[in-house]
Amino acid sequence: MIRLTRAIPVSSFDVEATVAVGRDRPEFLAVARLAADLARPIGARDVLRELLGPRPAVLGWRVIERCVDLRLLERVGEGGEAALSEIGRLALDHGEVLVPEEGIWRFFVVDDPLVPAVLIDVRRLEAEPVRKEREAAKEARARGERSPQPERSPDLLRRCCGVGPLRSVSHGPLFQLVELGDRGSSGLRGQLRLEFTWDAAPSIRLSGRLPSQDDGESAKPIDAEVDLPEVVGRWSREALWKMLVTHATRVPGAELDRWRAVAGRSVVPAAFHSLPEAARRVFRRNLDVPASDLQELGRFDPTVLKDVDVVPATQVDAQAWLSWLQWEAVNDYALPVDLERKSGELHALFPHHQPRALSASELLARARAERGDRSWFLLAPSDLGLWR
Repeated sequence: MIRLTRAIPVSSFDVEATVAVGRDRPEFLAVARLAADLARPIGARDVLRELLGPRPAVLGWRVIERCVDLRLLERVGEGGEAALSEIGRLALDHGEVLVPEEGIWRFFVVDDPLVPAVLIDVRRLEAEPVRKEREAAKEARARGERSPQPERSPDLLRRCCGVGPLRSVSHGPLFQLVELGDRGSSGLRGQLRLEFTWDAAPSIRLSGRLPSQDDGESAKPIDAEVDLPEVVGRWSREALWKMLVTHATRVPGAELDRWRAVAGRSVVPAAFHSLPEAARRVFRRNLDVPASDLQELGRFDPTVLKDVDVVPATQVDAQAWLSWLQWEAVNDYALPVDLERKSGELHALFPHHQPRALSASELLARARAERGDRSWFLLAPSDLGLWR
């Protein structure tokens, strides 16, 4: 699995605004469900017959009108009938109705190529603390003290008007920024951790905490998966893997493509002497990747590609590798027939090269030259005359 991480900055801004917030309103969801079930525009008669019972027609039309105001339904033609809207479909999917609320809100925004929803969370500020803050500012001005001047709402936040509905990354309700005041004040800044993984499919998560609130509220914990941006759709797992491997090993992408065609899978050609012993035994290793600048995906912290398949880079590497494996396989008393059988098994591990397996006599000669602990597994049966 590919796992990439980085820290992303989070900023907050307090401003008067109208935000449509997801609320539990089953009476309006029932109307949206009626429009979905009938699969056509509905009118007062449908509402009365299916939901309210015998009532004046004007009541049915008022219900329709309220659902239009909430954008659950949208008008069709001149007769006043209305059909289910896209927001209505989302409301049914999530079980929430977006209800517009005016007030002073704190918006949390990020600007990162892998987070398509710039506005990641929103919190309504309590009226009393805001009132006290304004009174304090007014008193400061009366004393001739300079107070912070209201700031223009950031363009990044302005562009979020009408986008969505969005899902809060702090697992709050759906919300949508409907109208934004011209001026407000910047809040605290912080950062979250972005994790971009790609196994069978790509996935992006944000974790950490939102900037701590200056009113004493504990920071909101974040652990949420976010929608994939368009930029990820322009990549493939293989292209990302190749770029990371090339960055880690300096093996060109064209060479990795050639080896993929030869081996029928993604492999990394490696020099025998550059590999740790564990990797030589299993033809697999963990590959350390330095911090990477991956073009439009952005810059990521150092990471590790786990269990990368490796093959000998050259015929010389394959020969050294096979000879090493043959010697390492001498871990019990052996006769020539045993060594030949094991050599055949090890030679089959190199289907893309033609290394020559050491003969039993060559292994015995090495044992006599080295006289190490392993050597006695060959010297003892030879000295006993069992090799004839």
